[in-house]
Amino acid sequence: MDNGKISVRYARALFNQAVQEQCTAEVYACLTRLTLSYSQAIAQFNEVLSNPMISDEEKLNLLHTAIGEPIHPCVVRFLEFLTAKQRENKVFLIALKYQEMYRKANNILRADVTTAMAVDDTTLEQIRTFVEQYFHCTAEMHVKVDPSLIGGFMLDIEDERMDASVTGQLNKLKKELNI
Repeated sequence: MDNGKISVRYARALFNQAVQEQCTAEVYACLTRLTLSYSQAIAQFNEVLSNPMISDEEKLNLLHTAIGEPIHPCVVRFLEFLTAKQRENKVFLIALKYQEMYRKANNILRADVTTAMAVDDTTLEQIRTFVEQYFHCTAEMHVKVDPSLIGGFMLDIEDERMDASVTGQLNKLKKELNI
């Protein structure tokens, strides 16, 4: 079966259960921590979770460690269910799909801000306010620093990019001058 279909089905089941238990935000927080940990060591996670020689208990311990505390009971039960169904190697895709469903249900847009240097809270709040007013949503801000931008920032929201970086402006100028 297609990994996309599997992850959507399991994520939908978890989302529906979380809605029923009124814990969607708590589950979202757990899965956000999991995807962050997972993305930092994806090869190692895949190797362990796909290995049939590693016990279900060890796999669950790894996932619990990756999530960190607190872990909502709904997530604990779901991870146990995934392990019993031998679908623990799909947990990353399931978590991403759940996050997508949660954001859509709560009118949240993920806004990735890339800056040339660290920004203060006031500047970040101004960007958040702009995004929320322009898109009529709640903005979930993710900030990273990339010195190669030289100055300014790039703002990625869904499939849209606003490039207000010095590097972006220089590239635009090069194109205009055919350099």
